[in-house]
Amino acid sequence: MKKSRKIYNLFRIYLNYIKRNSILSYKPTRLWIEPTNVCNLKCRLCPNKDIPKEQKGFMNFELYKEIIDQSCDYLHDIYLFHRGESLLHPKIIDMIKYANSKNIKTVLHTNATVLNEELSKELIDAKLDFISFSFDGYDKEMYESNRPPAKYEKTLSKITELLKLKKEIGANVPYTRIQVIEYTNGYDKEKLKEQKKTFLKNFENLLLDEFVIRIPHNWGGSIPILENVEELKKMGFKYVPCPFLWYSLTIFYDGKVVPCPQDWFGKISIGDVRENSLVDIFNSDKIMNLRETISNGDIENMSPCNSCDRVWRKTFLGVPTDYLLPFLKLSLE
Repeated sequence: MKKSRKIYNLFRIYLNYIKRNSILSYKPTRLWIEPTNVCNLKCRLCPNKDIPKEQKGFMNFELYKEIIDQSCDYLHDIYLFHRGESLLHPKIIDMIKYANSKNIKTVLHTNATVLNEELSKELIDAKLDFISFSFDGYDKEMYESNRPPAKYEKTLSKITELLKLKKEIGANVPYTRIQVIEYTNGYDKEKLKEQKKTFLKNFENLLLDEFVIRIPHNWGGSIPILENVEELKKMGFKYVPCPFLWYSLTIFYDGKVVPCPQDWFGKISIGDVRENSLVDIFNSDKIMNLRETISNGDIENMSPCNSCDRVWRKTFLGVPTDYLLPFLKLSLE
């Protein structure tokens, strides 16, 4: 897709979002596709451990191909992750390759624990565009308390090995990012600053493109240990309609579609890719009514939106600031 076309699409999404239009003349530009909701960790900032075992599974590769085939003409990128660890899917490399063959950019977010030299090389060879490593802690104590049963040194070495391999091969992709959620349980700020400096030394002279600190969020109210909506209001945060509804869809491993990746347990179902096309779902009465409801702020009786902290944020030009720059960066590449 030419850059001029991408800029036009961004402007169109922004205009429709700002105007709070419920009827959209365009198609989604991004999909969250969940290869699996199975995960090997039990992180305390993640509600994956609360998904019943009988509701976990892996996306059928043929279903995945159908999704890509019907959306390749209008899609910019796919986020190949959601509620689980995507690298556990036996066809994840094939998924990346298939999307790339249709000129769709691929983004992966991983806990990195299952990486090894062979898998790292396959990810590089498959030309994955972007990989984000979720690593919530600057030292052994912080990391292992946030991400049991992962081990600090072991996971860190897997990430650095991929970065070394990328450097040795001379590969331009994937773009690499370390993402840390600073959930610190009262760590001293000065101590935290020094720990961060020490941690970042692990990536000196390696091809790490970006380091990001994220503020914890409550996954549609599924994480009760974080600030609730009432606390956010007291802190001066203002209500802002969820922007996901104006540019993306989220697809669970079994084909069910929800409007937003914060709807962890699929409380708001808007379709099923095994029964409806993505275009029909994106322009359905269900999602149009949802856009109108969200725009009006009528969410008091609508779960999970009524307990989600993502609709209480700081904004710039009417758009939530914490995802504005990443969205622009990926969309304009």
